Amino acid sequence: MPSAPSGIITAFLAAGSLPLSRSVSRVQAMLNTADYDAADLAEHLRMDSTLAAKVMAVANSAFFSRQPCSSIDDAVNRLGTAQLTRIFAQVLAGAALITPLQAYGLAADANWRRSVYTAVGSELAARRNGEDGSGSYMIGLLHQIGQLVVNSLWQKSGRTTPLVRVDFGQEFSADEITLCGSDQATLGAELLRQLSFPEEVYRIIGRQYRPALEPAAQILYLGRLAREFICEGAGAAANPDVLQNFKLTSTSQLEAFVADVREESQNRIQGG
Repeated sequence: MPSAPSGIITAFLAAGSLPLSRSVSRVQAMLNTADYDAADLAEHLRMDSTLAAKVMAVANSAFFSRQPCSSIDDAVNRLGTAQLTRIFAQVLAGAALITPLQAYGLAADANWRRSVYTAVGSELAARRNGEDGSGSYMIGLLHQIGQLVVNSLWQKSGRTTPLVRVDFGQEFSADEITLCGSDQATLGAELLRQLSFPEEVYRIIGRQYRPALEPAAQILYLGRLAREFICEGAGAAANPDVLQNFKLTSTSQLEAFVADVREESQNRIQGG
């Protein structure tokens, strides 16, 4: 009998299957606490060189840097919780999504590009309606993180036949549920929950294959739709109510949106 999502993720993390140091989950748990101690957070950041380097790079970027930031303590104070959480999401995605997903027939670069397309599509969709583009980008970037868990279970099962993608709406869910008892969306949400991501992040990711009713879910839906157009080479039967809410009712409007997502995504991928 397949294990519950919580048990699957607990075992996944305990086995060291996520390519990040153990200090990372502690860092995100602290960021999810409104009154965390900045000095304590900086100390935990020092324990993960990849995360610390990314924090320092962003803190000293042209956008944030008024004067050189010489220590991780200064960087923590300069960036704040929202930006640090986004950095953590980028590092997590960068570490996890560069892994080839044999269960899905995806090379590492293809997996990463699909995530960026969805992230940028979500960000641009959010901006169309005056919503938080930064938070939407993070959700889009991590929306398929559960595939890493499914891929691990697929490899352990000894299977050689890749999972079958049904359509845009449900993707690989049927085969994922047969293998794991849960789809990648549910497993990804549980992974992010156990890593102490904000509830609004993992909740939307966990519901991505359900009808998109709330604004944040519709934003992720459009990010996924843009990725579908770009990666699959054909348009899906889009939800007309969602398109109406984002003023994408005509073919030309939707094509222009997808073109913007493709261009911006390529710029970010090439820029590293």
